[in-house]
Amino acid sequence: MANLSWPQRTALALGALLMVWALVDLVAGRAPLGVLHGITGLAVLAAAFRTRAARFVGTLMGLVFLVVFAYGVGDPNGPLDAGFLGNGAHLLLGFASVGIAESCVWCEQRARTLRAGRTGRLP
Repeated sequence: MANLSWPQRTALALGALLMVWALVDLVAGRAPLGVLHGITGLAVLAAAFRTRAARFVGTLMGLVFLVVFAYGVGDPNGPLDAGFLGNGAHLLLGFASVGIAESCVWCEQRARTLRAGRTGRLP
């Protein structure tokens, strides 16, 4: 855990939040959203331990949550409509996932620069 970069730690927190949200959805009888949040939570948790995987999953989950937001807002009372707060949370999760992906890119670039500096070969 100490070797994880801050975007990876953020991905762990986001994955845990999604798993809790999945349980709440399942208890409340919103099975489609519960399954979506559970699958995405597991994917984010599994990917958080590798920077490249966190970058890929962050990009993918950003796309998923932004599409879910668009369908939820565009189809009131439809299967992906999570209400005002839920739709807002999907929007925030979409942007947070993209932010995690972008931050992983920065961390990879910084690590590459530090490695190149130690070997005397700057990019």
